[in-house]
Amino acid sequence: TAPLAFTKFLWPALEELNREHGPIDGIASETPPFIMGQIKTTAFLWAVSSIIVAWTHVNGVAFRHASPLSLKRAVCRILRQEWDKKYIPKKRDVKLAVRQVLGESGQTSHEDDATLAALVMFTDKVPD
Repeated sequence: TAPLAFTKFLWPALEELNREHGPIDGIASETPPFIMGQIKTTAFLWAVSSIIVAWTHVNGVAFRHASPLSLKRAVCRILRQEWDKKYIPKKRDVKLAVRQVLGESGQTSHEDDATLAALVMFTDKVPD
């Protein structure tokens, strides 16, 4: 409910991840969407992304982002589905695509989304 107060949680969490698993080479993200009619949610998503981008800058960590559309197209390529405006990959398709590439998927759809972004932005495991 207080996006900027989220800094008090997020910044230390990133520091802990970097200490525990680091040094972190890069962070990938889905570009936050603009959600029509939900300006507060949109603002919150952009504020959180800004916190992450600031942290990466301060710590010399690469930050890359991919548009939601480019990630959906990546799912189609992984699953060998034709891209079609009538077929738009759903969360279950993202999970299946991540599992197909890595042999396992995350516990939540958010983990799968983040994993897909990392695969697209930092690896060559997603077909062109």
